[in-house]
Amino acid sequence: MMKFLMAVLACGALAACAPVQPESQAQQADDAACTAQADAAYNASTLDEQARPSQNGLLYGAMPTHVFDGEKLGAEHDRQSQISDCERNGGNSGPDGLNGAPAVVPHIINP
Repeated sequence: MMKFLMAVLACGALAACAPVQPESQAQQADDAACTAQADAAYNASTLDEQARPSQNGLLYGAMPTHVFDGEKLGAEHDRQSQISDCERNGGNSGPDGLNGAPAVVPHIINP
């Protein structure tokens, strides 16, 4: 019984290693477009941080490095979230889903 249980556990562990179907070329193109869009937004939002030199090996850096590290991590998270959202929901290149009806412009209604 013990050998059977070990064999079942081994087969179960190896089942996770089964090869998955490769993505289609269309899916790869969509993923590349999402990544390119997120990279462009990341580069535009971190332009000031890209010009900042690193200050490795200093006991007390001349700039508040924790703030800049936090901003960089936040920008990287935004980039990854934008890629995930784009892959999940699709990009903005398709139809808007209004079936041809004009979009309502938001406005304030005064009584």
